[in-house]
Amino acid sequence: MSEMNTQTSRSWYKKLKHIMLPIIILGIGGGSMVVLKAMKQEPEQQEKLLQETAPLVSTETIHLSDSGVTITVDGIVVPSREVKLAAEVAGKVLFTKDGCKVGNLVYKAPLQERQAGGRDNLMIEIDPENYQLEVKRLTQELAQAQNAIDELEVEIDNAKAMIDLAHEEVLLQKSQLSRVEKLRTRNVVSDTEYEEAKRGELAARNALQKLTNEADLLRARRQRMMHARDLVEVQLSRAKLDLTRTKIYSPINGVIVVDSVEKDGYVKVGDPLVTIEDTSSVEVRSNLRMEELYQLWQYAAQTAQKNRDQKTKALSLEKSGSQADNKTRHDLGYQLPQLPVKVSYEIGGRKFVWDGRLSRYDGIGLDEKTRTVPCRIVVSDPRPSNILVNGQPASQVVGAPPLARGMYVSIDIPLKGNVSLLEIPETAIRPGNLVWIVRNGKLHAEKIRVIDTSNDQLLVELGASGIKPGDQVVTSPLGVANEGMLVREGEAK
Repeated sequence: MSEMNTQTSRSWYKKLKHIMLPIIILGIGGGSMVVLKAMKQEPEQQEKLLQETAPLVSTETIHLSDSGVTITVDGIVVPSREVKLAAEVAGKVLFTKDGCKVGNLVYKAPLQERQAGGRDNLMIEIDPENYQLEVKRLTQELAQAQNAIDELEVEIDNAKAMIDLAHEEVLLQKSQLSRVEKLRTRNVVSDTEYEEAKRGELAARNALQKLTNEADLLRARRQRMMHARDLVEVQLSRAKLDLTRTKIYSPINGVIVVDSVEKDGYVKVGDPLVTIEDTSSVEVRSNLRMEELYQLWQYAAQTAQKNRDQKTKALSLEKSGSQADNKTRHDLGYQLPQLPVKVSYEIGGRKFVWDGRLSRYDGIGLDEKTRTVPCRIVVSDPRPSNILVNGQPASQVVGAPPLARGMYVSIDIPLKGNVSLLEIPETAIRPGNLVWIVRNGKLHAEKIRVIDTSNDQLLVELGASGIKPGDQVVTSPLGVANEGMLVREGEAK
């Protein structure tokens, strides 16, 4: 009985084993599939979770700017030129206008006044008596030389007349000799008569030769006397020039800044008299940083390229089939772009403005101490072109000062229309001139070069970094920021 029970139990266990084993295998397989599926979904869920928990940042779109930029630098006013007048003749100083003192205004004398020796704008006069006497003496010498030449002309004319007579005498003597020779062949005349005729013919030719030689000598003397006369004329011209140099006029409109002459004093040739500073125009000496100079180069190159494109377009419209100019390089070499500038000076709550033009480099190369580029700005009219009171143009202000040496002024160089710039909010700038750009939900750091910081929107150079119009720049604070970090765009609190 017990054996039967044992066999029955084994049979039932065997059947149960055959039934449960497939179920267990299927369960393990299903569990494995569930585990594998869960493992596959975990990164996606994790990434989704990270996106949901990523920091929320505020962004703004970067736009192109067409407002241009203004380069502002400082400068100091210097004279455009200084003229140093020196004595060209020696003598005693008879006259000085108002003493020719420092600060006196002087005016350029008209050409007619200088030629006539007028006294309206005469500055200095040196004693002219010696030079007047020299002019008189040389005038007399010139007259004597001309008289001598006239006498020689008369002698030459007389010599020509004598030569003509001598030619006739020679012809007569030759005719006489010919007749005597014919008679001699017929033994009509003696040898003595023939010799006399021959001697007369030789004497006539000898007289003609002497007269010809004397005429040649007279012509040579005339040439020598003409050279002597020309020399006297040159000396007379020099004497007259020295006489005119006794009266000294200002070659420019200006102000005396150095006076070295006194009335009744004696001056030698080359002694300094006065130094005059030109007031018709002034210059401003300034220094540009290399970054600012690079902006000027870029502006000039873009302006030149725009003009070339317009010219090429116009030519292509006029003449079809013409090839466009592919030249894109614009080299200024050692020249500055001739750009208009505004020069300003503030005094008494008023701002005086002058129109100027960027002119040239003040030498070659960079200043070794400041590492900046010296340059010059020309202001053609020292009188202010505009006066501002509290930022508004003044209708009438008395006592507007002209630009004068030593003024410390501000210079604005506007670059409008042809500058590639981007507008970036001021709040987007991080230490080290970094900005964070959001691309595809991730942060990317870009280093920028700021051009202008005068407004809330900073202007940065396009092409100096990887940012471009349309990029989203982060404007909200970031506690922690790393390259490639996930962020969410929105209004950060």
